[in-house]
Amino acid sequence: MLFQCNVKMCSSKMVLLHLLIYACSLLVLVQSQSCAEKPWEVVHRHLATKTPYRHLEQERETPPIRFDGCQVTKIWGLFRHGTRNPSRKVIERMNSDLVQIRDEILLHARLCRKELALFEQWKPRLEPDQEKLLVKEGAHELLQIGRRFRQRFGDDVIPKRYEKTLFNIKFTKTERAEYSARNFSLGLFGQLEDINFPTPLSKDPVLRFYKLCERWKGDVKHNPEAVREVDLFYNSKTMKDVIAKISKKVGTFLDAESIHLMYQTCAFETAWVKKHVSPWCMLFDKATIKALEFGEDLEYYWIDGYGYELTYKQSCNAFRDLFRRFDEDLEPFTFYFTHSGTLLKSLAFLGLYRDEFPLTHRDFGQKRLWKVSEIDAFATNLVFSKLECNNGTHVMLMHQERPVHIPGCPKGKVLCDYSHFKRLFSDRIENCAFEAMCSIGVPRNDEF
Repeated sequence: MLFQCNVKMCSSKMVLLHLLIYACSLLVLVQSQSCAEKPWEVVHRHLATKTPYRHLEQERETPPIRFDGCQVTKIWGLFRHGTRNPSRKVIERMNSDLVQIRDEILLHARLCRKELALFEQWKPRLEPDQEKLLVKEGAHELLQIGRRFRQRFGDDVIPKRYEKTLFNIKFTKTERAEYSARNFSLGLFGQLEDINFPTPLSKDPVLRFYKLCERWKGDVKHNPEAVREVDLFYNSKTMKDVIAKISKKVGTFLDAESIHLMYQTCAFETAWVKKHVSPWCMLFDKATIKALEFGEDLEYYWIDGYGYELTYKQSCNAFRDLFRRFDEDLEPFTFYFTHSGTLLKSLAFLGLYRDEFPLTHRDFGQKRLWKVSEIDAFATNLVFSKLECNNGTHVMLMHQERPVHIPGCPKGKVLCDYSHFKRLFSDRIENCAFEAMCSIGVPRNDEF
């Protein structure tokens, strides 16, 4: 039996049918566009100090370190620990605030089906007592760096077996630094038996000197004025637009603190597992992630970088150790395992990645050298080598396993004359009055 209708009824139904088809096609189009963009592929290289080392795309071929007429005789290196868990405070907020935001997303967010499915599956995975522990990926990062060191320098430079008289391997009094050192050593030697790891100090004057600098803690780290530029940026139109954009996508108003928590979670979950897509990364596009990254760059610039002279001048304690070990008859191979604060202050002490202008909230969008996603990712390393050559003694600096130019040395050259290198830092090393510059109550002095 054929269904028949009058013209008016059929016309109305046809209009409704076409509208329904059009609406569905728009929904499919929006969903396919949203999912097809894959914004997390842009996000993963802009995670500030939580960027996993694998995303730096360090040189995989591990070419040997060889210079005609030269022999590496000493090595001194600083290594940041590998990928870790967040702090207790962040974990607690993941277990409370982030769960609430997830629930809001499931109710109101403008996301495609695949993205919503990932949020449905997401749940916190850590307890507060797991704070800052080295994770499997962090152990793997240091293991691979150790293996590449063996390949780059070769058995003719670094002895295949550990000997106490040849190696000085130390770490701070933290689980993440200790197991980073152990995994690096495993990669370097292929075993851990008989390796002498000294008892770590809670406040090591070389590996974590800033823990002993009370003036820096008061004048910089805990000084609200030190993060003034960060506050100005988070109250700028740029960040207000970011907050509005992400809030609209989530379907509920979020404050800057909540968005920063989402950014941190995106970073940690990206760093923990290769090829894992954190649903929190999907909430950011290229513009929003770069704004959040810039906020991190500003904070580390003013707290751990060039913002205050005291911040990087106190690094003289570490570099005094470098020159002592290069000049005296001590173990030729020194490997120190430490933290972000040590690496960033050391980079600033050396004059690396210093822009021609002080970084302020107005500089978003400007090209800059100070990008912590690149210079201070998990497992960041800064390594000096001393070389005896036919034309004298030289020094080479590697950052992230790549040779870099030492500021103040002849441009265009990787090797720098050692005497010239020493003269660059002689005043700061010889006049390294650490206790005076770091003591509270001692009159300020510009030479510090």
